[in-house]
Amino acid sequence: MLLYLYILYSPDWHYRSTMPIFLFLYGAAFAAVHSVVRFGAGFRVHYVILCLLCVPRMYKYYIYTQDASARRLAKMYVATLLIGTFCWLFDRVFCNEISSWPVNPQGHALWHVLMGFNSYLANTFLMFCRAQQRGWSPRVVHFMGALPFVKIEKPKAQ
Repeated sequence: MLLYLYILYSPDWHYRSTMPIFLFLYGAAFAAVHSVVRFGAGFRVHYVILCLLCVPRMYKYYIYTQDASARRLAKMYVATLLIGTFCWLFDRVFCNEISSWPVNPQGHALWHVLMGFNSYLANTFLMFCRAQQRGWSPRVVHFMGALPFVKIEKPKAQ
């Protein structure tokens, strides 16, 4: 999430060298404290706050992107985030009831799978936006007709 914050906010950051240093030190300090203290609820709240910090800038990139395929990536990013969160919450709230079912839907495991796709989609969308900012003519193509990725054509140097 700290990498997403950097990618999303670095184009407008006035002191370019301070942002990566701050994010690195913040991440290292959080990891060190979390490894000793093990705050479970605090970790989840922290993750949600970092996610929410990314939403406004992702929306800004979304509204300025005209490419339909790139916009679809952003929509799939939001969908996997919401469905994954629903799976996790459903598993968490109804854990005792679900445990007695003949087949356990494994909501927490589904959350991990969907968040994996979510991370991939976010990276792919951000790659498209960053390439577009740099004037590199990106386009979304699909590997084997299913997995989207960004193909970038950089202009020839004069």
